[in-house]
Amino acid sequence: MDVPVSQVLNISPLVVWVVALSQLLTFGLTIWGLMASGSRANAKKIEEHGTRLDKHDLRLATAEQTLRSQPTASDLHDLELAMEQLKGEMRTMSAVLSGHVAIMERLEAIVSRHENHLLDGRSQR
Repeated sequence: MDVPVSQVLNISPLVVWVVALSQLLTFGLTIWGLMASGSRANAKKIEEHGTRLDKHDLRLATAEQTLRSQPTASDLHDLELAMEQLKGEMRTMSAVLSGHVAIMERLEAIVSRHENHLLDGRSQR
């Protein structure tokens, strides 16, 4: 059973094509890796920037909340007006107290005269 040479399967052209396709595939994957490595690096940087922006948003929200809780110019003006009213009331109270001081001085003088009169009257008896 000899097979004639004309019918022997010759796969050498197929091997050449497989090697050529393998080389093209390797070259294509190398190029793809080079191209995709930049996008992976960019994706990593974008993710880092996103994390950083989230932290900045949190800090900004904290600063805004702090500013909202601080008194405004209107609040300070209202406080200034209230302090002026208190000053006026304190002046009024001071005037009233000075009147009371004068009354107390007169009462002390009267009581002192009465004591002196009573003491002098008792010592004469």
